[in-house]
Amino acid sequence: MGDETSTSASGSAQEPAAPAMQGAGSVKQQISNLAALSLRATVPEVDVEPIVEVCTGKFGDYQCNNAMGLWSKVKGSGTSFKNPNAIGQAIAKNLPACDVIESASVAGPGFVNIVLSKSWVAKRIQDMLVNGIKTWAPILPVKRVVLDFSSPNIAKEMHVGHLRSTIIGDTLARMFEFSNVEVLRRNHVGDWGTQVIDLVL
Repeated sequence: MGDETSTSASGSAQEPAAPAMQGAGSVKQQISNLAALSLRATVPEVDVEPIVEVCTGKFGDYQCNNAMGLWSKVKGSGTSFKNPNAIGQAIAKNLPACDVIESASVAGPGFVNIVLSKSWVAKRIQDMLVNGIKTWAPILPVKRVVLDFSSPNIAKEMHVGHLRSTIIGDTLARMFEFSNVEVLRRNHVGDWGTQVIDLVL
């Protein structure tokens, strides 16, 4: 993704203003909505969907990866942009002013790295805890899931590695249930053959 070359705070964003973001879907969807507004302000002549992905903590929380694709569409057309990085700078600058984004920086050939506002994240967590699932939990396209986890071999001693699967599986189950998904937990305890042989002999 390259080294960061410049930084632009979301507070310097231009019109159009951001819509109200509370309860507007997942965080990624909200960032995508903001990126879509920025893209329309940056290159109104090009119809493009925002490409937003989660990125590593080293660069930020989310990343908009449209700059290079846009450059291939606008170069040679009399555009004022000189390279993909310049497009990335414009995308970062045109992100609507809102309480969701703390800052946006541009790295390498136009990667726009977005850092979420800590106060906004804290407020969303508080809303979720106080008001419950319906105000914040994502709406998933499934109604029922089956989770197979833990599943130790009962012919052998359990060890700390089994805890990892158990904790991850139970965490996933709780997350699904938090989004009103019915969860069936399955725990296959392994082959009973060894135990039966021990009893017979």
